[in-house]
Amino acid sequence: MEKNKNKIGEGLLWDIILAVLMLASLVGLFFPAASYKYRAKSYSLLGSSLLEGKTLGGGRVVLKPNIALWIAVVAIIVCAVLLLTLGRKAKKVVAEVQAIAAIIGIAVPAVLASKMASVLDGLKSVKAGYGLYIIAAVNLIILIFALKKLSDHKILCALDFMILPGMIYFLINNYIPMFGIYIAFKKVDYSVGLWKSPWVGLSNFATLFRSRDLMIITRNTLLYNAAFIILGILTGIIVGICLSEVAKKFLQRTYQTLILLPQLISFVIVAYIVYAFFAAEVGMVSQMTGLEDFYSNTKYWPFILIFINVWKQLGYNSIIFLSSIVGIDRSLYEAARVDGASKWKQIVYVTIPQLKPTIITLFVLQCGRIFYSDFGLFYQVPLNQGALYDATDTIDTFVYRALMVNNNISLASAASTYQAIVGFILVLVVNLIVRKVDKESAMF
Repeated sequence: MEKNKNKIGEGLLWDIILAVLMLASLVGLFFPAASYKYRAKSYSLLGSSLLEGKTLGGGRVVLKPNIALWIAVVAIIVCAVLLLTLGRKAKKVVAEVQAIAAIIGIAVPAVLASKMASVLDGLKSVKAGYGLYIIAAVNLIILIFALKKLSDHKILCALDFMILPGMIYFLINNYIPMFGIYIAFKKVDYSVGLWKSPWVGLSNFATLFRSRDLMIITRNTLLYNAAFIILGILTGIIVGICLSEVAKKFLQRTYQTLILLPQLISFVIVAYIVYAFFAAEVGMVSQMTGLEDFYSNTKYWPFILIFINVWKQLGYNSIIFLSSIVGIDRSLYEAARVDGASKWKQIVYVTIPQLKPTIITLFVLQCGRIFYSDFGLFYQVPLNQGALYDATDTIDTFVYRALMVNNNISLASAASTYQAIVGFILVLVVNLIVRKVDKESAMF
């Protein structure tokens, strides 16, 4: 009984300490959140001014109350109150709320500090103050205690912390950039920055849809990917079956290594290899056939690009199918041989049906990127020849040129948005078809 009372008392003490610590983090609002210069004089801006709103620089900058900072302050106060009132009764819920409030208390000041120059746009020598960093640092300590509580209550485990780096990577690399979609609806003016550039609505999309290039890049992206998927799976199955029939392990591993080598070769190197074959004056194929217009005639390049892609992906696809073939129950082949089935019939009636789940899974995964293209294949290998754009231009290369060559970030963003939306719709359609064929193999 005494031990339980001691534990309860200790837990209550920790809740009070954490609640006080959370409220103490708000002291950072009364320290400088930023510093700036106006008429050769230095000034400080308190964090509380970001909450209240203030006019600075003789009316040059009118700060409105910062909603994000208000949310962070309210979250911290609510969490502190919950800790003091429900800390012992609803431990798990309070621990979850504490973690969320701490994350908000870290993220909002950190983002504000990094964006302070744009918040105080119009003033000189703007620097983030240490007030915001105090709030973020204290909430980081609170977050560590919250995670410890969640671990004690079995809500989090070691595996959850192990996937944290991957989640952070995807958050930074895949999800946060999604907010850049707003660029597609603006006419970017670098003199005023992205945020203050004029809003043009769907004007960039109208320009894209009126362009002749849209039909070309859409057609090329879809048809090339369709050919890559079909031929990649077919050649992978064939080579995988052939490798499984090699009796000696040494030879099988040697063949696997040789077939996999192209996968490891950079497209920069592949581009030089292709050039050595098809260059107008020194290319081996050009000299043998007498043709010297490979880099100015589009009719050859669909075959060249498809061959190169299949050649590079063959090792990866064949190993996937080989691993599936190795896992097939050997008794099925023994039963087929007893029934008099030839090697061909064993492949047709045993191997291929057993590969059906692998084929469907690989098909679905590759269809997930059917509206995307390998930039190296379509940009490096044809050497970005303008005469070949009708056969080699895809959405990815179009976006690159719009951004880097034409310096039209708005059009590039519109094309990327179009690619993402249509690609998402295609994934849904493909998944629906797969659900009709094999429900268990569908993504969702």
